[in-house]
Amino acid sequence: MALAQDFRIFIGAKSVRTYPMRLRAKLSSTGDTPGERQWRKVGALGRGPLRGFAGAEIRCRAGAGRCLAIFFSGAVVLLAPASSLRAADGLCPGEGGIGGRVVSVDERLELTLETGIRLKIAGVDPPRPTPGDPVLDVRARDRLAQWLVGQEILFRPLDPGPDRWGRVVAFVFAVAPESTNGPGPARLPVGEALLDAGLARYEPSAAARPCRGALLAAEADARDSGVGLWADPYYAIIAAADRLSFAEKAGSSVIVEGRITGIASRRPRITLYFGPRQGWDFSVTILPRNSKTFEAAYASLSGLTGKTFRVRGLLDTRFGPQIEISDPDEVEAAGQDQDPAASSPAPR
Repeated sequence: MALAQDFRIFIGAKSVRTYPMRLRAKLSSTGDTPGERQWRKVGALGRGPLRGFAGAEIRCRAGAGRCLAIFFSGAVVLLAPASSLRAADGLCPGEGGIGGRVVSVDERLELTLETGIRLKIAGVDPPRPTPGDPVLDVRARDRLAQWLVGQEILFRPLDPGPDRWGRVVAFVFAVAPESTNGPGPARLPVGEALLDAGLARYEPSAAARPCRGALLAAEADARDSGVGLWADPYYAIIAAADRLSFAEKAGSSVIVEGRITGIASRRPRITLYFGPRQGWDFSVTILPRNSKTFEAAYASLSGLTGKTFRVRGLLDTRFGPQIEISDPDEVEAAGQDQDPAASSPAPR
């Protein structure tokens, strides 16, 4: 599958830069099953965004056949064509930025600093109350507050100014609870830690794109482990053929997975169909202003027919279940239909 230079489809790699088991236990409502993972510690890295990241850990799934550290410049090839890669430091920051002390955390998992700055953590979609857990958002807020309130953090603003709600969208880094590794405290990416603990889902955005692969992998691991919000059936990925679930979740943000059965290009939009009955089966509409982006990214949209994809976005059921795509990052390859590079061993 040909990819545009500025576009990356996440291919489902499970192993990324991760966090001490203590951290997930502190943030997550559900503990890990002993023995599910093997852990290997590595020292400070000589190059890349984890340089000096003492005590960083790489997670290797038993039987996975490979161990992928998303931040190693060679391994990033699994997520993007070599022609599109910049230096690893520019691709996804490992640490650094502006310092500030957190004074509060709200239910949207936004941070308020003592200076009055309000931070939106890039790539983090906070949980909402569900029928089975009406205080899910409050519990997520409390766990994040236990970690960060009163702590000095570092943040990297991703836009020149606040967004329309007055928030600074940023990657945020904080010292891990009870961190004792190395000559100085190791700082973790807060967004990845939240997703790894199941306290949030990945939120596609241009700001979060540099760390998209790592964030999606953290989310996938939490989902596979059934921790945090993934223990709630309401947040289960919806099969494209499951009309009952669509009816229950109209107007909410969902993740849908299915096989593309057809593609229609009727100017000024492109529609991906996940079933033979138009207006009845699930579909995805590519908005006019994004059609060229998608065509460039996929080279030939007809090549997607028969492949399985996962799509996330706001569910509209007025004219049959559908999601309108506003960003290519809202689509990821799923199942066996992954980029051929996925089957290649990660460079050592």
